[in-house]
Amino acid sequence: MLTDPTEQAFIAALERHRDGLGRHCAYLLRSPADAEDALQDTLLRAWRYRRSLTADDPRPWLYRIATNACRDLQTRRDPPCSSLEDEPSEPAAPRDQLPEVQALERETVEHALLAALRYLPPRQHTAFVLRDLLCCSSRETAAALSISVPAANSAVQRARTALRTRLDRDSVDWPALSAPA
Repeated sequence: MLTDPTEQAFIAALERHRDGLGRHCAYLLRSPADAEDALQDTLLRAWRYRRSLTADDPRPWLYRIATNACRDLQTRRDPPCSSLEDEPSEPAAPRDQLPEVQALERETVEHALLAALRYLPPRQHTAFVLRDLLCCSSRETAAALSISVPAANSAVQRARTALRTRLDRDSVDWPALSAPA
């Protein structure tokens, strides 16, 4: 059992942020198994380097560790992009069943967004996930990426622009999502 109050406080902080870190890893890696591996690696790295934490709020520091763990895992595994055409398709829901149609349309939008996200550079992808999916502040995003706040804002804006461009271009020709530009 730990008796050091600072270690107990650190463990409590890890527990507070664990779910958010897990979502962050899942968004970046797009695989539940890989996300769990990256989360475990994040928690281990955080524990090892807990004495290097100098800020009062460990959230940006933890997200930077998680981002690096995800990038390291991607580098080691480097999975190829798969086409949406490779995935088994289900027949479209009848128009008279409105809830199913809405669910299908939502899934289509989600698939299109996930496919478009594949083409973003790693920094833009991470910045977009942190800001727009995990609702982190500009400061937290910058700290997680180890860059300045203006650079983080710029990365988010470039990501949004690239996503809009890709989604607008591909909205007419959905199969083009599988081919890089």
